Amino acid sequence: MISTTIKDTWAEMKKLRSEPVLAIGVAVIVLIACYFVIWPIVKVISFSRVEDYLKLITYPRWYRAAWHSLFMTVISTVSCTLVAFVFAYTITRLKVPFKPLFRFITLLPIVSPPFIVALSYILLFGGQGIISKYILHVKIDIYGWHGLWLVQTMTFFPYAYAVIHGVMKSTSVNLEYAAYNMGATHFQVFKNVFLPLCRPGLAGGALIAAMNVLADFGNPMIIAGNFNVLPTEAYMQMSGLFDLNSAAVLSTALLLPALGLFVWNRIWVGQRSYVTVTGKDTSLEHYPIPSAVKWGLFACCMLITLIVLAVYGVLFYGAFTKTWGYDWSFTLQNIHYVEAKGREILNSLKYALLASLAAGLFALPLAYIVQRKRIGINRLLDFLAILPGAVPGIFLGLGFAMAFNEKPFLLTGTSVIMVLALMFWNLPTCYSASLAGLQQISGALEEASLNLGMNSLATLRRIVLPLLKGPFISGIVVSFLRSVTCLSVIIFIYSAKTSVGTVSILGLVQNGEWGSASAFTVVLISIAFAVLCIAQYFFRKQGKSIEL
Repeated sequence: MISTTIKDTWAEMKKLRSEPVLAIGVAVIVLIACYFVIWPIVKVISFSRVEDYLKLITYPRWYRAAWHSLFMTVISTVSCTLVAFVFAYTITRLKVPFKPLFRFITLLPIVSPPFIVALSYILLFGGQGIISKYILHVKIDIYGWHGLWLVQTMTFFPYAYAVIHGVMKSTSVNLEYAAYNMGATHFQVFKNVFLPLCRPGLAGGALIAAMNVLADFGNPMIIAGNFNVLPTEAYMQMSGLFDLNSAAVLSTALLLPALGLFVWNRIWVGQRSYVTVTGKDTSLEHYPIPSAVKWGLFACCMLITLIVLAVYGVLFYGAFTKTWGYDWSFTLQNIHYVEAKGREILNSLKYALLASLAAGLFALPLAYIVQRKRIGINRLLDFLAILPGAVPGIFLGLGFAMAFNEKPFLLTGTSVIMVLALMFWNLPTCYSASLAGLQQISGALEEASLNLGMNSLATLRRIVLPLLKGPFISGIVVSFLRSVTCLSVIIFIYSAKTSVGTVSILGLVQNGEWGSASAFTVVLISIAFAVLCIAQYFFRKQGKSIEL
């Protein structure tokens, strides 16, 4: 069977002889992807010796950090998935007020740097917190795993929501009505009909949340206290002790469970569809559920919404106060400070724009080849395109720092390495968007074009590319938003000249200048929302929307 597969693969690859342009394009794509994706990974993994990796077991601090990371991944993933499910169910299935507000809450954490928001939780729920001390009159120590759990849940549940909501809104109510007509109770329908239909979305959302929690770098830095995790340990080894060897070991330890989650996700998605095919549309409304359950779910969403609004409200208000948390007198000094740091903001925008455009332009032909051409190595190309999605940002950044710190590609301290790192970090986002767009375009259009005498390149340029304009721009916009608020990927590769907004925010937080850090965050969030609103307006004119 293996020999047959090899023969089929070789036979498909030999077809490239008749299409030299395609062959050259595939070769260039493979070389670039291997050099900028595989090589940095190999560089980090091979940098340390076997005895260095044994320290993960023998060195108590690293051993605890590994267990802490796994512990937080488990509990935060469960809470993220639960909150995401409640929001998705409330928005898609219930007739309740404030749905637009709930949708806004699921978007806000995605377009903001996560680590600065942890400061708001300290101000609200810390020992001298506004809510904990002055409203609830309770003494809470938010530092440690409890506070980190809260912050990670509120920060990453929107990522799980995006997947669960997409699956939930596509499920048909016909099966539920059939179950009710046969005498099933609300709980039986939920357990035996609705939940199994949503199971792929729950698994996909949980795995995406888990990968984000596992690689979370900023929140543990701010709020975890003495509860160390692998990303913060790797950062401290590199930036504090300048121990590249230990940083490589810790980053590799972070990579292994991330790859495991990634493989599991790909297998699960490959075995199950996120769309319920029901034959034809139905106009049936969702079956009403008991009022107690309905308003209970609404109350949960409203509570979480109020917490998130309070967190960001304090953040925005703190941007215009003299001393964040102590002297709430109005001032514009923090905004003036941000104006003085215009270069960092300009760098953030410049690198994000260049990286997202480059990722989109590289992903588009890659997705086209994988989806439309049978060349024998389609799975390899697909793997190279989605692999950066399984690599924690801090690992990828360290890989670029190590791989391109010597000739012939000495890129350390340059703008090029910043753009390249963000580009390949965003490659899976643009690739997935283009691939989804291609799957919706019938191959019959291209066949008709070819039958009318148009060659492959002309068909691609005149038929396929115009139809892919929406997914292409959508992928670029999402990549831009991610790049503007990214920290982990560039924390090891920036220099004084290439510093960006998120790096400045981290430095301000570490120096206790919370007001200026808040002002910087407000500016980045405002930029992100401005770009998102412009893109949404453009897409609404075409009857489409951007999926984050």
